[in-house]
Amino acid sequence: MRRAGMRAIVLPLLLAAILAVPADAPANSQRPRKKTAKKTAPADFDTHLPVLGTKLAEFPAGPGKALADQGCVFCHSADMATQQHLTEKQWTAEVTKMTGWGADVPADKRDALIAYLVKNFGPEAPRYVPVVTRPVGR
Repeated sequence: MRRAGMRAIVLPLLLAAILAVPADAPANSQRPRKKTAKKTAPADFDTHLPVLGTKLAEFPAGPGKALADQGCVFCHSADMATQQHLTEKQWTAEVTKMTGWGADVPADKRDALIAYLVKNFGPEAPRYVPVVTRPVGR
């Protein structure tokens, strides 16, 4: 019964509000904005550099590469792993964290992946040299 009473009040008010707007009123009463030409600044970087987010490196060949490709590069490039230089204990914690976040690493293959990461990206791995990329949005 309350809904019927509310409808009896709201509908006539809504109808009155619609009818109160003049038929020739513009949909947008603001003035149209003038179009301005975009100013492009000269590039202050090497335009041949790769765009940030480009796949820059691949995991090195060897047993475990397929596991790393399957479990890691879905979310980030191999460059993320190459700069870590983690111990076995640290890589174990990292793999546990990433699988908790959804990395596709089968439980029976975890040890193989960790061994691969320690071998290629452990404390004795070569120093990481990042690839220079162009600024974002340019």
